Amino acid sequence: MTFDARRLPTVLTAEELIEKAFRRASKVTGRNRREKALNKLSTMSNVLRDYFTRIITSHPSYDNLDDFYREMVDVVVGLRRIKKSLAALSWADSMTQRVITQGIRRIKGGRDPERTLKEVYGRVASIIEQIDDELRFLNEAKMRLREIPSLTNDFTVVFAGYPNVGKSSIISRISTVKPEVASYPFTTKKIFVGYLDSPAGRIQVIDTPGLLDRPFEKRNKIERRAVLALRHLADVVVFVIDPTESCGFELEKQLSLLEEVREEFDLPVIEIYSKADLHGFRDRHAVSVVTGEGIEELVDTIKSLAEQKSGEKSGNGE
Repeated sequence: MTFDARRLPTVLTAEELIEKAFRRASKVTGRNRREKALNKLSTMSNVLRDYFTRIITSHPSYDNLDDFYREMVDVVVGLRRIKKSLAALSWADSMTQRVITQGIRRIKGGRDPERTLKEVYGRVASIIEQIDDELRFLNEAKMRLREIPSLTNDFTVVFAGYPNVGKSSIISRISTVKPEVASYPFTTKKIFVGYLDSPAGRIQVIDTPGLLDRPFEKRNKIERRAVLALRHLADVVVFVIDPTESCGFELEKQLSLLEEVREEFDLPVIEIYSKADLHGFRDRHAVSVVTGEGIEELVDTIKSLAEQKSGEKSGNGE
């Protein structure tokens, strides 16, 4: 099950939701005081029920998401937190409907319509105000969850390496993605997705946040996004090394991280040097986005692996 946060609707604050429900109810009339009050409560019931249902059902079943999306949601906003907020909306939906239903029964039983209406308004407003924090969190979460890309099942290349080694610049040169590029660590804080055409079909190219050579549990949320991309998405890894060390990290540390990636993930790894216009290292494939050196050869290597994978699938009858 995939995930597209762009489908999540904007969530109103408690004040905005109360104002919306009361405004709609204020426009309702009736043939007499009793009918008018009943119509107002019925309208308020429909507005709130429809609103809560729309917000709650717009979210997927997070437990049934693919591993990548589920773990990314947990990293970006926290699974327990978002489930708690949705449960709070469900509680508010149930409670407001109960209060409105009780008000309708009282009016039908002969209670003063205006007094009952005022009481219901007050109780409904109080219930909604109790979930203001949850409403605000869900709206904030909607914006943050948009950082999670919607992905395809195409052959996928994930670029990995230390921060600021030149991954983003190379990716912007070979694919359609135009990630943020700047000269400081952790430039890429999101996962960017681009595409590259090949005879074997479209190739998905993913730019990930920079990794540091340390255990997963000690990595921050930005680094964990890169690990999740490697773990769940990659068909091949392009590991980028900056031998000039202008990225701020020693070559020895970068090579240590390379070995960790090789040991941790059972994937083909293409090792490349970036910034080839600034150094003479050529014991690995070297590329430069400035001079274009090695770019075409890198693309050809990626396409060759994609064709190989396509051939394996065809051979297996997939």
